[in-house]
Amino acid sequence: MIIDSKENDSNIEEGFMREALSLALKGKGRTSPNPCVGAVVIKNNQVVGKGFHRLAGKDHAEIEALKEAGANAYGADLYVTLEPCNHFGKTPPCCDAIIKSKIKKVIIGDVDPNPDVNGKGIRFLQDNGIEVRSGVLQKECQAINLQYNKWISTKLPYVTLKAAISLDGKIALESGESKWISNEESRRYVHKLRSETDAILVGIGTVVKDDPLLTVRNEEKAYIKKVIVLDENLRIPFSSNLFKRQFGDLVIATTEAALKNNLKQSEKIAHKLLICETTDNGQLSLPSLLKQLGANGVTSLLVEGGGKVFSSFVQNGLVDHMVLCIAPKFIGGKGKNFLPEIDFNDLSAVPRLADFSVKMLGDNLVVEGCLNA
Repeated sequence: MIIDSKENDSNIEEGFMREALSLALKGKGRTSPNPCVGAVVIKNNQVVGKGFHRLAGKDHAEIEALKEAGANAYGADLYVTLEPCNHFGKTPPCCDAIIKSKIKKVIIGDVDPNPDVNGKGIRFLQDNGIEVRSGVLQKECQAINLQYNKWISTKLPYVTLKAAISLDGKIALESGESKWISNEESRRYVHKLRSETDAILVGIGTVVKDDPLLTVRNEEKAYIKKVIVLDENLRIPFSSNLFKRQFGDLVIATTEAALKNNLKQSEKIAHKLLICETTDNGQLSLPSLLKQLGANGVTSLLVEGGGKVFSSFVQNGLVDHMVLCIAPKFIGGKGKNFLPEIDFNDLSAVPRLADFSVKMLGDNLVVEGCLNA
């Protein structure tokens, strides 16, 4: 059997890029507003250096890999999941370090959509005599940075909606009780999602009814910047567990009208308030909220309930990704619906999940994918 040399080279490149991808994922949830990036230095088909971006403001993946490689970087190949930067940010340009180390060839997974980079890093390396190849496992490299890619292009956070539902589409009993619809495995998965997200959002109804902490458990890399509460009438109780959180900011999104109607309440928590525009019918504007969050560096948002909040996000076409943890239970007609405020009269117009995946976590079925509204 004759093996095509180009095909063999491609397989080798993909193998090393997969190693860089696995490294990149180690930083997921901690690098925001920067992307997750992994890198490996290869010499004589051996890994001589590897690294990943661990935290915003710390060394980029390429720098970590080059430091580990040391003198072995001379004449070696560098595999990196995202185009190296050629501008000063919190750290110096990676391209300068690559050139200085005498790397011979750079293999890139995806071009950085950041306008400050976006092909400039590739051109700079080429202008300095370094061979560059891009697009190796591009789809996979893009997939680990969906949040960053959206935010850097639009300055809006990537929105994931997560719900635990019964087989008949309910998120709670008529009384509002919802603990626990999903099983322990699903709840662990939700904590993983939280650990990889900049901020969690819930409605005031969830806060009043469930009094959640919205912490991250069972994850070494727990890192949440913010918890957002939609509270357009400013009725959050001071006894709420959210005021007792020991890390992460609490942000209460409300309206100008609520401030005027609740002066004493607003004065006590003024430092936690985010004033949003309102819609024509006086409700808090979700697009206004997302715009403000994005401007403040929130690249990703996990929407966790309840039904009214879910409905508003879906109805406004603001959901990028949806995660449904479906339990083998029936709640019945009086239970709380997943999307109680949405009705469609045309099946061809209903939102659909695209590029979805299905997996079992214990006896729970987890369906997730992109939402095409």
